[in-house]
Amino acid sequence: MILERLDQPPPELEARTGWTITPEGACRDGVCVPLDAPFDARQLATRLGMALVHEERHALWALGPPSGGHVLQSAELPDIVLPDRHGRDFRLRTLRGSKVLLITWASWCGCRADLSGWRRLREELRPQGLEVVSVALDTGGGEAAAPWIDRAKTTHPALIDQAHLFDELLGVVNVPSGIWIDEEGTIVRPPEPAFPWWPRRPSDELLAQLPAITVEQLREAQKIKIEPDRYLAALRDWVENGRGSRYALSPEQVTARSHTRDEEHSRAAACFELAQHLQRSGRDHDAVRWFREAHRLAPENWTYKRQAWSLADPLQGPSETYDSDWLSDVRDIGPQNYYPPLEM
Repeated sequence: MILERLDQPPPELEARTGWTITPEGACRDGVCVPLDAPFDARQLATRLGMALVHEERHALWALGPPSGGHVLQSAELPDIVLPDRHGRDFRLRTLRGSKVLLITWASWCGCRADLSGWRRLREELRPQGLEVVSVALDTGGGEAAAPWIDRAKTTHPALIDQAHLFDELLGVVNVPSGIWIDEEGTIVRPPEPAFPWWPRRPSDELLAQLPAITVEQLREAQKIKIEPDRYLAALRDWVENGRGSRYALSPEQVTARSHTRDEEHSRAAACFELAQHLQRSGRDHDAVRWFREAHRLAPENWTYKRQAWSLADPLQGPSETYDSDWLSDVRDIGPQNYYPPLEM
């Protein structure tokens, strides 16, 4: 959360953290942490373990999410509201009563070509009670994501997460990722790699959607291991059997599988938000420092890195701006480790 003053509670605090500021202090789920009046964000950050990062040149502060424990404190889906391709707000809570597959993607990811695949899957499974919702993690907002949504002729809710809230609230660290939500709004599988297909030979339609990439990038990408057949078989089983499916996790398993968040990861989230804010304000040069710091603090978060690289080079290649790039980092970890294996 970006702050221009330390003495005013940020209006999105409750939506982002679950905590509200009351006369009793910071409160959530009937528990209150006392705060001394008047309100000061520094005190809030200390009491709740939230990183507070100061950008002196532009007199801005960024408040990171609470640290300690797992990103998902419970399996209940947060009350997330995001705009659709036309800028209209969509509240995920309105989907209660249906099973929901949340799919994250981005205009800077080859998974943008998967949108038509998710549309077809939705057409197949919608009669059985599944709704598909795609969420673009894109600092560029609708301008970056909308052309791909339109090209795929999506019929499902296609939302845009310009601030990367899904990274912060649900623990998404790479795209594409899938999250399963049951009819009561409970997460039954936290973020994990999700693909609707992987054609042996890319179709002409698919190739037309992808920009030219280097031979080296293509070779490395072909080594990346994904498991679409296994993922879709599990998804279909869950759609048919619900809680009786062996792929549906208990709330305790869901929270245990979500990523842990320590002080460095809270600071990384704050740095990344500062960087995005500066970049959107036309202060690209000042944003670089904070993108780099987010990379350093959370090197396993590929959405942070790939988003920043894409702003310097659409192909996420080497540049004078960043010390790393997609190809180099994939080679460092090994392409077989780029997406973790499914725990089915």
